[in-house]
Amino acid sequence: DEGKGTMIRNTIGMVSGLPPMCKCRFIVCNNEEGHRLEMMTCWDKFCAVLAAIPNLGGLTYEENLRQFLTVWCEETREMRLDSMGAKVRKLDDKILARLSGKTAIAKIRKDVKWARFGNSLDRLEAAIDVLKADLDTDYNKFTPMIPERDYVKDWMPPDPNSTSLRMHFTSRAKPREDPRNIMVQHVAVGTWYYKVPPNATPQQWLSLRRNCQEMIYSQPDVDEINVKVPLRSSHGKAGGLNFVDNYITIVNDRPENSYGTEQDNQPSLYAIADARHQFQPDFFISCVPCFFHENGELNHRVGFTQAPQHYPEYQDKFDYLDNNNAQFFRLNAMIRNCCGGVSSCGTNGMWQLHPRDDTTIWQRRLKRVRDRDSRLRTEQIEREQFHTSCKIEDTASSLDRVLVGEYSHFVNRKLSFGMSKSPEGFLGAQQRWVEGAITLCLQWVTQNADAHGQAKRNGPLLWCVILGFTFYLIALLRLVTVQYTSSILVMLGFLSEEKFDEFIRLPLRPLIHGVYTWLMTVRGGHSPNSYSYKVYEDMTLQFMIWLGTCMVCFTALWVFTTMCKCCRRWLTFPNEMKWWGRLLISFDNLTYWIWFWTSFFWIGFNMYLAIWPAKFHFNNLAMMSFLLVATFLNYALIIANSFRFSIMESMDANEIAFLSMDNIWRANQLFFMVGPIQGFSVITGTKNFINYLLYGQDIGGWSGGDLTQISIAIVKYWTTMIVIAATCCWIYLFASNPTVDEYQSRRPGCIIFTFIAMDVLHPCIYLWTVGNKVSKEEMAKMTCYQKLTSSGWWKSKMATFILNEQVTNIFRFVNPAYMFCLPLLVFYNSYFGVSGGFALVAVGAGH
Repeated sequence: DEGKGTMIRNTIGMVSGLPPMCKCRFIVCNNEEGHRLEMMTCWDKFCAVLAAIPNLGGLTYEENLRQFLTVWCEETREMRLDSMGAKVRKLDDKILARLSGKTAIAKIRKDVKWARFGNSLDRLEAAIDVLKADLDTDYNKFTPMIPERDYVKDWMPPDPNSTSLRMHFTSRAKPREDPRNIMVQHVAVGTWYYKVPPNATPQQWLSLRRNCQEMIYSQPDVDEINVKVPLRSSHGKAGGLNFVDNYITIVNDRPENSYGTEQDNQPSLYAIADARHQFQPDFFISCVPCFFHENGELNHRVGFTQAPQHYPEYQDKFDYLDNNNAQFFRLNAMIRNCCGGVSSCGTNGMWQLHPRDDTTIWQRRLKRVRDRDSRLRTEQIEREQFHTSCKIEDTASSLDRVLVGEYSHFVNRKLSFGMSKSPEGFLGAQQRWVEGAITLCLQWVTQNADAHGQAKRNGPLLWCVILGFTFYLIALLRLVTVQYTSSILVMLGFLSEEKFDEFIRLPLRPLIHGVYTWLMTVRGGHSPNSYSYKVYEDMTLQFMIWLGTCMVCFTALWVFTTMCKCCRRWLTFPNEMKWWGRLLISFDNLTYWIWFWTSFFWIGFNMYLAIWPAKFHFNNLAMMSFLLVATFLNYALIIANSFRFSIMESMDANEIAFLSMDNIWRANQLFFMVGPIQGFSVITGTKNFINYLLYGQDIGGWSGGDLTQISIAIVKYWTTMIVIAATCCWIYLFASNPTVDEYQSRRPGCIIFTFIAMDVLHPCIYLWTVGNKVSKEEMAKMTCYQKLTSSGWWKSKMATFILNEQVTNIFRFVNPAYMFCLPLLVFYNSYFGVSGGFALVAVGAGH
């Protein structure tokens, strides 16, 4: 899907983001991982268009460049992949005109300023015609370049002083590898490598890589002087990002690119735009200010910014598989941004790269596998800025920044327009993310994470969070399983039993007793069926002691963290509570897959209630009150955070992305859909980690096709099972002739299970009907018998009946309405109470 048209559209967006009055070099680098000659040729012709933009001296060239690219970006930002992707053999004439810049030049000629240029635009139109001819010739037909060679090209405007824009094209070596060999990250049999002599300089890097060779079995290359370095230590996306980072470092170190001031030693900003995404002209001017204090000084603690992914072809209500990832960008990101804890999502992210030792471009790291003498030695690799040891290099790199105390900014605006693959491809991405999270979690737990510098030394901070969370779970289990009226602080010796009695237990007992006495008086006193309220008094005292202990521990952590501010120059330890919040978020990113079983439990529990009678004992009014308060607080937290963040964004720009009812609905859908994918990914992710640990296998890359098909099959049959099981529960309820009590007990389970089935009905129908090849003309010619026996006809009718705006509008409000009505149903039928409690804890946006 990443051909010439995709590259041109992507490059248009990056160049259009050139900030006005830019005081430093604005570098745009296209990294071509496909190693295709036609891509480099097309890039040359695009640069020729930039060179042909009129230049009348001063800053007029940069102004003209920005104006023309802005119009060109507007013409191409809502293009779709099915009109220019890998399956297209020839571009439509209208698409070709927009993509090549013909419509942009025609539109901008009408501008009064550009109309004055007259014949000066002929050269620009000629360059556009050349680009158009290239796009119109042999589209998606490519010639592979020499596999083991790197290809790099540089471009600067005819007058280098007229603009800060510089263009670069890179295509790192992609040698053919024997599929029988394990794809590893170190030099081994079947891998390609090159040799680095002692005292080699970064400027020799590319020339050294040209002299690469393959490690041949039974032909050892014994060299005691030069060091062997793998040509491709990472086959995935992170490897390409690191190659570009190293190449730009070399380019910036050339004498002609030196500023000659302290600016040469300042940090740089590295923005990432995946091929199918296009930055908008205001991307950089919206994100760059986040790296500065209000007084204009650089804020070194801002690690990166993240803008949401936006696919204009999919509205939220018709985004059946949450292809826009609205749950993360509209819900999680807005809440996590309160402490600067938003994780990077790769594309649309901008990183602050701090100054490094640029006298070398290589670094040492511990080898993944032992040598023949069973010793574990270090090896030399090319310098890495982004993690290469898992499939989620963005999350792994974000974790490094959190560990050293940096934070992020979430810019909630549509600053980048993407071209979506098929929506079902998002399920493959879900599986890849879970696999990467499992691998990364196991790497950190086993002390095999590919972290560097201070981030690696701060790894114990993660263990602090893990231990804290473990103690919290133990305290919860102790609260509900053990009867006690003392605090853990007394058991550990931090507080004496006498002092605890004097200041805690003795004052609380009469207060609690008085409250329950007042409640009994309101209810009219004791009755023959009343329980002993002494039990409830002890339970309340136990809960208040537990809550007070948690508050004391939290206060102690806050005091210790505040005191660390005095030592932050010598001690790299959390010195603000937001840092702990970011560590908790990182801990959740690593371990969220552990809770994949909750969706199975929730479905199984309600199926159990629908089939077998159950008995619960609690006060209806009390449970209803509790659920009403909990539901209100749950949605108030979500909506208040969303509203607050939207107001903050509206102060900066008249464009905000609100949290809608669709987003909450999609969050519920994802909860039930991805459970089986996460369960399957636990197996595959663990297998990847074992291969990484034992063999040094490169697990940073992925192939989307097979992964997506497996995920689609899992979700398709899983959601179908839910819909069928919900129907069967109702049939069994009426067919089993239940008693009145059994009917009252089992009916709530059937109702709740039906709502779950309604949540997954849309994605289920979509996955079964997507790609239906029977046209309306063919169906019109069918006989009644042919229609009844044609799967294509049934698929079309199901899609028409379910996947329409009217039904979607009903379904997207049913679930939130059900969550609010559930507490009221408890007053009518107590069996809704337990299910309602689990729903608030485990399901959807609140879980």
